[in-house]
Amino acid sequence: MRWIPLVVLGLMGLINLGRGAIHAFSVDGGAASIAGLDLSTSRETILSLFATLGLAQMAKGVFELYVVARRRDLLALFLAMQTFDTLLAVANLYLWRPLPVSVPGQPFNLVLLVLQVLALLIAIRRAPSGPAGPAAT
Repeated sequence: MRWIPLVVLGLMGLINLGRGAIHAFSVDGGAASIAGLDLSTSRETILSLFATLGLAQMAKGVFELYVVARRRDLLALFLAMQTFDTLLAVANLYLWRPLPVSVPGQPFNLVLLVLQVLALLIAIRRAPSGPAGPAAT
């Protein structure tokens, strides 16, 4: 079970790189072709926002993969940040400002949220309890 947080963060890194690339570089950012959003009004604004989201997802994915490969001591921190990010996305998609159509990201993010919470709980249980810095004198 100790490997679960590492695998979940690694998968999230790859997912963030993939969906970020779609949002940033596909012709419609996935807004129409994947999410089914109407781009007939405010197309430039929607595509710009999708590209900004995608670039941020790609940056996050790079750092998550770095943690998996080189800085496993930061695993719980990065899982916590990803879990909080997914929680906010789910809250937005379902409660705060839901989209006018059902998008694939809605149920997918619910599944990811459950996996992330479980991985975070495992990571926290095995994390060292003391501060990481030098001891105070």
